[in-house]
Amino acid sequence: MANPDQAIAAGETSAGIKIVFFGPSLAGKTTVLSIFHAIRKREDPSSVYQFLKLEDKATQRTIGFDHAIFGLGERGSSGQHDFKIHLFTVPGQDRFRAMRKVVSQGLQGMIVVIDSSKTQWEANKASLKELFEIMGEEITNGSISVQIMLNKMDLPISERISSFEAAQLLVESKIKAKIADAQVNILEVSCLAAVKDLAEVIKAGKFDPKDRPPTIQRIIQPIQMIIREILIKEIRKRQAPP
Repeated sequence: MANPDQAIAAGETSAGIKIVFFGPSLAGKTTVLSIFHAIRKREDPSSVYQFLKLEDKATQRTIGFDHAIFGLGERGSSGQHDFKIHLFTVPGQDRFRAMRKVVSQGLQGMIVVIDSSKTQWEANKASLKELFEIMGEEITNGSISVQIMLNKMDLPISERISSFEAAQLLVESKIKAKIADAQVNILEVSCLAAVKDLAEVIKAGKFDPKDRPPTIQRIIQPIQMIIREILIKEIRKRQAPP
């Protein structure tokens, strides 16, 4: 692939585990990744390899992709961790459809971010429909691990959709087969509340993971869950007889 940025986004230049955050513009994908990076940097700074944000400085919107690399497991003689976790976000604007397709290549896991604002209903629907078009049955047959975040749950009830309505969106877009199954997999979060608590965490300096505020833990939890699912699959592959 000629374009080096596309090569990186497609995972061609890195060996490890690739997870992509997918969702409409301004749903909170970059904020989620930024929170995760900030927490890892304070809890285990030696595990943080890279954090790259490609954004429009004027609008602070992603114009390419965000890319963070974290180490996991034991360090070998080379000083590298057993696993490197590559986390990517996709740009949400319409004009970046091709980039979203490139970034979604070669992944083992995906975190779908849904915007709970009622005004974003159509944007969510279009994003989920595009996700199914890009990933097809991989997104439904279990070949890749999937977690779902419903962000902006700090909004007044009258201005946001419920997890049931988000589940309806997932079924309509064929991401999930049944509303009950979809609703069980949705984790409600508030990036706004988490960012506020993160500011307090930063003031406090280094702290124990047990002391994470609940708002931050809800952001971290689905990322940890999907990494665990993928690692189990990868370890089983290594242990399987040739």
